[in-house]
Amino acid sequence: MILNLSFLGLVVALLLYIYREGRAYAKILLGIFYFLTSIFGIVHDVTNTPRSEFLISLFAVNFTPFYFLMGPVFYLFVKVIIGRERLVIKDCWHMVFAALIMLNILPHLFSSFDEKLILAHKIVDRPEALYEARYLFLPTFYQSLLRPIFTIAYFVYTGIYLIKRCRIKNYFVTHKISILWIGLIILLYILLNSASLLVFLNAIELKNFQKNLFSPWVLKACMDIKYWVYSVQNLSILFIPYVLFSPQYKKKKHSTARTQGDLVLSTFVPPVKKVNPSSAYEVPFFRLEEIGHQIAKYCQDEPYLRSRFSLSMISEETKIPYYQLSYYFNNHLGVSFNDWKNELRVKHIITLIHSGKAQQNTLEALAHSSGFLSRSNFVKAFKYNTGKTPSEYLKSLKS
Repeated sequence: MILNLSFLGLVVALLLYIYREGRAYAKILLGIFYFLTSIFGIVHDVTNTPRSEFLISLFAVNFTPFYFLMGPVFYLFVKVIIGRERLVIKDCWHMVFAALIMLNILPHLFSSFDEKLILAHKIVDRPEALYEARYLFLPTFYQSLLRPIFTIAYFVYTGIYLIKRCRIKNYFVTHKISILWIGLIILLYILLNSASLLVFLNAIELKNFQKNLFSPWVLKACMDIKYWVYSVQNLSILFIPYVLFSPQYKKKKHSTARTQGDLVLSTFVPPVKKVNPSSAYEVPFFRLEEIGHQIAKYCQDEPYLRSRFSLSMISEETKIPYYQLSYYFNNHLGVSFNDWKNELRVKHIITLIHSGKAQQNTLEALAHSSGFLSRSNFVKAFKYNTGKTPSEYLKSLKS
């Protein structure tokens, strides 16, 4: 059963990669997490169920570093999707322990295939023979003990981070489903690795004193947990499809009545239905990240310099639903669309000024070419973003 669920996890990982939008780091990280957990499930099934010695020689020990990547990768996923933090170079430190484990298993990795087949033959007869694999500096006992402890520590840390960020940003009110799902995955992996730790401690007790450390029902529960974890992890995501495909996520009906302002706007752009995003919709974190990448790519051609640039225009040209754009600016970025648009225009004008364009054209001409239709709006936006009027800014450059 675990083998089938692991293959389902690989399918989920592939879907997350296929349906990402641009550099959607959150989906990429989640896809990597599903890939790692699926590989570990395959390794677990191959080494703990009677299989061919050839398969055991391929999978046993060789993928151990993957296990030490699951916690760090899921933490970085939560950091990007909940903390809205960018990945930086120092995040590579989270991979150091996995790199050390990779270094530790090098003697086994570079051993001949015949040696691996001999070890596989022993594992078929005695599963504990897995601990006879050659390592560089960390004995098998300590590596097997550290594996669940390390992963538990990372998922507990991730859970604490999730709670803190939700309190600061009050995300739980607007993104309840996403956060509950992330919390469920954290809880599942804490339980899974706690069960693995108990089974390992019981194996030590059984080997040294020929008796079980825990009662039979506890050991059976520990063995059954892994089936529940893989089932819930790989099946639950299918019930929240916007995580995989990022479709429009509708929560309740809304009014589509258009105001007079909408009718004026339709003169320039085909009409788009508007809703109140905070009351009618929840836009998932996954989708918000994709929208950010889509807008960044869209703005490379500087469409904000058009005088009639609007949310409706962005929606029409990028095919991003209007309510998602409105939610992205107001709830995700915490800035109004007009302030965001004016900031880009002012930055463009400042670039023109520094390139000498102000000597060849008047400020009014620069403002008009940057999308401002009136001098008053230009001066107001310029002072809001720089703290100075355009004339004061020019004088400061000359002084």
